[in-house]
Amino acid sequence: MVPYVLGVALLTASGLLFLLSSRNRQLSADYRRLRQLSTLPHAGIVVPTFRTATLENRSIVVGELTDSTARQVLFVFNTTCPFCLATIPEWKRLTDSLGRLGGVQVVAISLHSPDSTRRYVADHEIAYPVLTFPDGKLARLYRAVAVPQTVVLDWRGTVLYAKTGTLDPASLDSVYVAVTGRSHL
Repeated sequence: MVPYVLGVALLTASGLLFLLSSRNRQLSADYRRLRQLSTLPHAGIVVPTFRTATLENRSIVVGELTDSTARQVLFVFNTTCPFCLATIPEWKRLTDSLGRLGGVQVVAISLHSPDSTRRYVADHEIAYPVLTFPDGKLARLYRAVAVPQTVVLDWRGTVLYAKTGTLDPASLDSVYVAVTGRSHL
């Protein structure tokens, strides 16, 4: 009788341990997702509009366009990030592809100073407009805490698509879908 009771107790304890382990994994995943939603850009949030100048001293408005069908694609980076550097070729290909569409404005935003960003842009032959955030508060409002980021905005500054990290072919297609409404593949 004792071995039977011990077996049932062991089986019950094993079941409870499995249940607790499964619930812990689910809560951990929920926590990661909520933390990501609260700290990183994601579809549906609205970013503030700001006017600034590119590194070439051309005036630009970020987060607002005059044409309701237009889109703004932002590449957020810093000059010391190896993942940002690895993403530049994908951003260049994406920029070339989107440039043929019309109604799309591509802008890169550096988290570093204008001087270090100018050197970086020259070293890596970046041809699209590049600017820096005018202040740290705007960088925080854009949730630019992790880089590289690729963000697609509609004409009112609503995020249609956001990806933190390097881009792969599926990500590139997702950007294209966010901009055009159809797959590029």
